[in-house]
Amino acid sequence: MAEPMKIGSLGMKPLQVMEPKDAQAIHTNSLHLLESMGIKVVSDEGRRLLKEAGADVDEKTKVCKIPGYLVQESMRKCPHTIRMGARNPKYDFVLDQRHCYACTDGVGLATIDLETGERRGSTLKDVADSAKIVDYLPMMHMYNPLVTPLDVPKHAHTVHEFMASLENCEKHFTTGSTYQKEEAIHEIKMAQAVAGGAKELKRRPIISSLTCTTSPMVLGMTTDAAIEFSRAGCPPLLMAMPLVGATAPMTVAGATLLGNAQVIALATVLQLAAPGSPLCYSTEPMAMDVQSGLFEGLYPAADMVRAAHVQMAKFYGIPIFVGGWGTCSKVPDVQAGYEKAFSAFLCYLSGADMTSGPGLLENWTVLSYEQLVIDHEMFTMMADMLKGFPVDSDTMPLEVIMKVGHEGHYMGQKHTLDHFRQMWQPMVTDGQTYKTWKAAGAKSAVDHARDKAREILKSHQPAELAADLKRDLGSIVSEAETKIPH
Repeated sequence: MAEPMKIGSLGMKPLQVMEPKDAQAIHTNSLHLLESMGIKVVSDEGRRLLKEAGADVDEKTKVCKIPGYLVQESMRKCPHTIRMGARNPKYDFVLDQRHCYACTDGVGLATIDLETGERRGSTLKDVADSAKIVDYLPMMHMYNPLVTPLDVPKHAHTVHEFMASLENCEKHFTTGSTYQKEEAIHEIKMAQAVAGGAKELKRRPIISSLTCTTSPMVLGMTTDAAIEFSRAGCPPLLMAMPLVGATAPMTVAGATLLGNAQVIALATVLQLAAPGSPLCYSTEPMAMDVQSGLFEGLYPAADMVRAAHVQMAKFYGIPIFVGGWGTCSKVPDVQAGYEKAFSAFLCYLSGADMTSGPGLLENWTVLSYEQLVIDHEMFTMMADMLKGFPVDSDTMPLEVIMKVGHEGHYMGQKHTLDHFRQMWQPMVTDGQTYKTWKAAGAKSAVDHARDKAREILKSHQPAELAADLKRDLGSIVSEAETKIPH
C-alpha cells in the first residue's frame, strides 16, 4: 500500500502583473527620465543635496537632472525591513515584505455622524474617536488621522491631530498631512518625548510620514518635512499619486513609469540627507472616467497601477504602503463593500506590506465609523486567507478521518477542539437564520457595525498618558501654534 505523501505549503504566492523584464524596463526608463528630463525639486535643501552629489541643478527652473548611478546607489542604501514602533511597545511590528498590515488613511474633510447619520464638518473629537476605535480593533496596526479637524487652528492642525491620537491610541501613528518643515519638527519633538529621547525614537520610530510627490515629475513642499523625518529615523512613506489620463499617461505602464520615477527620485534625496535611513515605497493612483471626466481611485486602471507599483517595490527590495480600500460610494453600502474589497485584496495578493483607507468613503474624503468597523472585518477575512495553510500530518489527520468513518462527524474529536480557535471569527457579520435574524430586529451589517462602534466608544479606554508627559506634549503643541507659519 502506498504511503501518504508528505508535503507542506504556507502563504499565498504574490500575484505579478508584469514580467520581470517589464519591471526592469520601468526601472531603466525611470532612470532615463530622471537623467535626461529631470524632476522639479521645490525644496532648497533637496536641490542642495542633489547638486553636491553630482546632479545637474537649474536654480531658475528648479529642475534637477539626476545621474542614474546616483539613483541606483541610493536605492541600494534603503533598508529592506522597517521597524514600526508604537506608543505601547506590544503594538510594534515590522514591515518585512512577508506580512500584511492595515492602516487608516487621512485628510478626510467630512464625517457621517454616528448618531444622526448626517454629514457634517469634521472635528478633533472625530480624530480622537476614530483613534480609539483603531486602538480597539485588533487587526488595525497603525493610525493615520482619518479627518482634518476644522475646529483647531488650521496651520497647526497636524500637531493637534497627533496629540488627540496619542491620547486615544497606543499604536503606531502616521501623518498624512504634514507639509511643512516646521510641522515635522514639532511632531518629531512630540514623538521623542513619548519614545524617551531622540536615540530611542530612532531605534523605535513611533511616527512615520506619508509624503506625496506631485505628478507629473515634481517633488513638492513636503520634501523638507520628509528630510526632517528621515534624519530623525522616522520612515517617510513616499507616495506617488498619478491621475491616469490627466497628470499621468492614459496607460497603466505609463502611469506606473511616471509614479516610479517620482518615488525613486525622492528616495535619492532622502538617502543623501540621511544615508541608510528607513523609507517605504507608496502609491495611491486614480483613473479618469472618460465619460464624466471625474477621477476615481477604484477603477481597474488605477488598481493595476497599484499592483505594478507593488511589484516595483519588490524589484527594489523595499516595503510598500498602498492607498487601497478605494470607493466612490457616498455611504456604507454594497458598492462600498465590493469596491473596497476588490481594491484592497488585489494589493495584498500582489504582495503589499500595508494598505490604507479603511473607514473612508467618496475617494478617501468622508469618514464613516460604520465603514471603519466593516473594513476591519473584511481585512480579517483577507488576512486569514493570505496567511495560507500548512499541509502536514497534523492538518491532514488521517487517523481521525479513518476513526470518524463514513457517516460520523468531527465535533467531538480532540483534533477539532485543538484547532477550532484558529478559525476566522466575525465581529459584525451576521450568520443567523432568517427567522432568528428577523426576530432580533432584522439588522443589516451597517446596523451591527454602528452598534459595535458605539460600544467601543462607550467602553474601550486606552492607557492614559502620564500627567507630566501630557503636560510636555501640550507645551509643544502650544509652541507649534506660534512657530508654524500661517
